[in-house]
Amino acid sequence: MELDEHALIEQAKQDPKRFGPIYEKYHEPIFRFVYARIGQLEASKDVTSSVFYKALANLKKYQVRGLSFSSWLYRIALNECYDFFRSGKKHRTVALDDYMGVNLLEELQFGDSEQEVWMNSLPVLLESLEPKDLELIEMRFFEGKSFKEAADILDITENNAKTRSYRLLEKMRKEVKKLVVK
Repeated sequence: MELDEHALIEQAKQDPKRFGPIYEKYHEPIFRFVYARIGQLEASKDVTSSVFYKALANLKKYQVRGLSFSSWLYRIALNECYDFFRSGKKHRTVALDDYMGVNLLEELQFGDSEQEVWMNSLPVLLESLEPKDLELIEMRFFEGKSFKEAADILDITENNAKTRSYRLLEKMRKEVKKLVVK
């Protein structure tokens, strides 16, 4: 019978060799999260390794207090990505597939005339966002994370995540409307 996650974490706190099942469970999702932000295979592997090294090194500090273990790992991953960008003065990019813009498009409820403008202007709109706002939009609409998950990872309240999301959507909607009028 598989132990629940909390029991696995407690065992790994006592014996780091027991960290394996946790690593196996989260390695791929954390790698995808990192790769989506960095976009370079080898660098993403390195950053992901660093995430798990730091998670294991700080596992004894982790306590269940409303923050899920996965959110704790994603927060470490996000911070490692920030460190990666700061260390090399690299710029963050967002890989856009057509389907990603569709999730936002559905939320914004544009008419037919605005949809094409939206899809064409999305990269510029995303580039204009502050990094913390871009992370929130990306987590919510590209990665499908709940407001609670995004809030936990970004270390903000769930209500703050909702409010910021809707304000950002409204800001982007207004920008697209301006472009349609031109």
